[in-house]
Amino acid sequence: MSTSTLRIGTRSSELAMRQTEQAIAAMTAATPTLTAEIIPITTAGDARTDIPLCKVNKATQTQDKGVFIAALEEALAEGRIDCAVHSLKDMPGTLDERFEIAAILPRETIWDVLVIKEGANMERLTIGTSSVRRANLIRNYWSGTANTVSIRGNVATRLQKLVDTPEMDAIVLAKAGLNRLGYNQPTIDINGTRLHVIEMAKDSFMPAFCQGAIAIEIRKGDEATKALVAPANDEASAATVRAERAFLADLQADCSVPVGGYATSNRDLMMFRAIYYTADGMPIRITHRGPSSEPERIGREACAMLKQQLG
Repeated sequence: MSTSTLRIGTRSSELAMRQTEQAIAAMTAATPTLTAEIIPITTAGDARTDIPLCKVNKATQTQDKGVFIAALEEALAEGRIDCAVHSLKDMPGTLDERFEIAAILPRETIWDVLVIKEGANMERLTIGTSSVRRANLIRNYWSGTANTVSIRGNVATRLQKLVDTPEMDAIVLAKAGLNRLGYNQPTIDINGTRLHVIEMAKDSFMPAFCQGAIAIEIRKGDEATKALVAPANDEASAATVRAERAFLADLQADCSVPVGGYATSNRDLMMFRAIYYTADGMPIRITHRGPSSEPERIGREACAMLKQQLG
């Protein structure tokens, strides 16, 4: 770590910057004398918006790393930054052994929402998404009457593409990202075009695992940085994502796997729900409960239940 300043790596999108500002606020609340320098880094996922997200790993040789984190981890390993701020849903279930997650910020809402043009026909929608999870959920949620088209880019870019593309009626976005960018009203105005934000039946439209969570990653063994980052950790949020990441690690799932779900904790009881789409598009649903004190065990057991159904 720099002797005077904590160097924080992040993607350069507006949402990533907002999330980094939240991380800095959480850290400075515990250490008011902390000085932070934000270092924007372009990742493979940001650079290659010309191909579907699930194909970026292969095209950029980022292998099993998340396409939005590999460049940040490279900077972390080389000592160009002291920590990195990530949307936790972008991180693989198994972390590179050189690094560790030192803090999880208080989690935002985990759900997806439909952002739709005014007057669109809900019975025959064309919906933009780059997620295989969302594409499968859309097909089931609308009983096969909705079509999907590929759309990439940050939140502002996708909102503008929706407005500019006549054949596209709607897009699906994480509500957490909209909230963090200030789009927290039932309608969004994009250059005079009104878009409506519609919530969907929650357990019928499962979120990505770890959606709504912000993680701060450091080099393993960097105790000086850890001492500054760790006070920003929210234990309740950390517990639920530990269960979700344990599930992902055992499943060895990346962004090309159509799987989603979440964990919730109510005092001593944790509930874990998941949905997985087979190659023929059939959904498998998992519900599992266990003690909140053992989140990793709950995630692993839920994954074992899924694997048993997969045969």
